[in-house]
Amino acid sequence: MTTPSSGGRTKLRPNDGGSPEPPRLRSVVRISIDRKALAALDKQALAAQLGIGLVAGWLASWIVGGSGLLRYALTGVVGSFVGTLLLDRLGIELGIRNPLASRIVTAVIGAVLVVLAARLVA
Repeated sequence: MTTPSSGGRTKLRPNDGGSPEPPRLRSVVRISIDRKALAALDKQALAAQLGIGLVAGWLASWIVGGSGLLRYALTGVVGSFVGTLLLDRLGIELGIRNPLASRIVTAVIGAVLVVLAARLVA
């Protein structure tokens, strides 16, 4: 830690062999759970989203490879958020009139991107 009197030098900890003191980090993010909002969550919509995620993950793994029920669900649900965000930001309309089919195709696009991004990172 530098002080005005130290002339820009790092303050050393006593009795530590001269190693500099590590900076102390404070948490900037505070997480709180709204119990009322959690109780009011539509359980059917949540189950439908999980089902769509499962189908989208399965289709994405069929396209780019992969297996596992948990992996299908995880990539599908994350992919649905990624696909929706990406298509909205780019202003892309799929032109599918059926809302369920549109959500599944959007989730598949996002899941494929999530799987490919994970493979690039790994």
